[in-house]
Amino acid sequence: MNELEIMALLADRQPPLTPKKAYNGELTEEIDSLSAPEIVKAGLHLLNDDLESAHVIAQAMEGDSSADYWHAIVHRREGDYGNARYWFARVGPHPVLTETYGNALGADRFVESCRAARYRSDPALEAQQMKEMLRLLEFVKG
Repeated sequence: MNELEIMALLADRQPPLTPKKAYNGELTEEIDSLSAPEIVKAGLHLLNDDLESAHVIAQAMEGDSSADYWHAIVHRREGDYGNARYWFARVGPHPVLTETYGNALGADRFVESCRAARYRSDPALEAQQMKEMLRLLEFVKG
């Protein structure tokens, strides 16, 4: 499987705000074996709800604004909202963050909305999250 096939497979679903496990555990190895840049793999792992694999990559690239953005999303999705806010503040003026939220305060409001919806499905928030992750993935792919 290649990067585009994995992306197409994962883009055709609506990931939960706070996943309990990877959507497809078999894809973890597939994603790790890709020749794509690590920053792209972090996004694919997030689309697959594999927060642990995405976290390892994002944390290893700390200081890169796109990696810090993935890191913020990881923490938001795992329910660590304070840490998510911290990482969103670290992202700085990122084009995708600006396009999606306007600024870090807008990202904070979305984090709070996710916190409020933590124990239930919210299709509108899930759709916004998916749009954000796909847009950031497009950005890091260049």
